[in-house]
Amino acid sequence: MEVKNNPAGRLHDLLRTAQKQPAKERARNAWGKVFKVEPGDTGLLLEMLANLIGLVSDTKTAIERLDDVDHALYLKPFKKLEVFLSQVNLDAGWEHWQKQLDEPTLYGLQFAADRLSRNSGSTSISEKDIEELQVELEEFVSSVLKSDLPSGLKALFLRNLEAVRHALLVFRIRGIDGLEHELERAIGSLLLNQEHIPPAGDKSAPRKFWERFFVVIERINKAVTLSRGAKELAGPAMQAIEHMIGK
Repeated sequence: MEVKNNPAGRLHDLLRTAQKQPAKERARNAWGKVFKVEPGDTGLLLEMLANLIGLVSDTKTAIERLDDVDHALYLKPFKKLEVFLSQVNLDAGWEHWQKQLDEPTLYGLQFAADRLSRNSGSTSISEKDIEELQVELEEFVSSVLKSDLPSGLKALFLRNLEAVRHALLVFRIRGIDGLEHELERAIGSLLLNQEHIPPAGDKSAPRKFWERFFVVIERINKAVTLSRGAKELAGPAMQAIEHMIGK
């Protein structure tokens, strides 16, 4: 499955997944499956729901900016969606939530997604690619936590990795923009800390972690580039980093 390149498409896919959850499920378990997060993490679930509410707003704004559609018709599903998302009892039964996700509402979103996809300047990214990046980041974060790196360097890696990991976590809601922002931030962090990067050929642990960090950033950059269908993000900066790393 692909993460859509427009807000209506992402909203439709998330709510379609929500609609398919068992009626007897608790709301927190249903949302945990929709967002692919731990259902016991109430704070994270609420954050994801807040992002979903933001996605509803983004979708409405995107539709309102279209010049050649009947806005009233395309915005019709949102009255029900706003009522649906105004309920935040995670320990309630899912059946009450599920009944509000009827087919007319989801079909309305699907039509909006089709229309907005033609105006989007980006393509979709597969969930498989995102999941592979998430696994890679999880492994890297674990390695950093277990390492004997200097505390300042460890904090630098963790700060950037956690930010990118979070952007990947909410990617199915926020799309490419959030990931692109964190990528730019990580690239800037690399450039600001270039004096701490050991020279090429250095066999030290810090050097190996810097190289691994660059590989992760490079992979995400390529994913963003593919989605945007344009030249690589921050191309000159990436070339400068390649030079620093000695690639």
